[in-house]
Amino acid sequence: MIRHVFLWKVSAGSDPDTVIDLLTKLSTEIPSLRSWEIGKHQGDPGDNGEPWDGMLISDFDDWQGLQEYSDHPFHLEVVRQLKPMVADRAVVDVERKDAS
Repeated sequence: MIRHVFLWKVSAGSDPDTVIDLLTKLSTEIPSLRSWEIGKHQGDPGDNGEPWDGMLISDFDDWQGLQEYSDHPFHLEVVRQLKPMVADRAVVDVERKDAS
């Protein structure tokens, strides 16, 4: 299984809930997507520094499924709409050998 983790910081003047709403639409349109979790940071970060505003974790059967997601026209449209609302982003893709 391939896990795709996306973190973001919302741009000044952008609505964090709009970012969540836009990303949530992806879960209904991408056939290769196996599981999906999205959320906003909550609580005081304390001494941990400035947190990311949100995270999206999605799982795919294999690298080909992740590539299909990345190249899907709906995903590309969401990315186009999302870019002006996001000040910074990070992505990590990992292979989970323990997953079934």
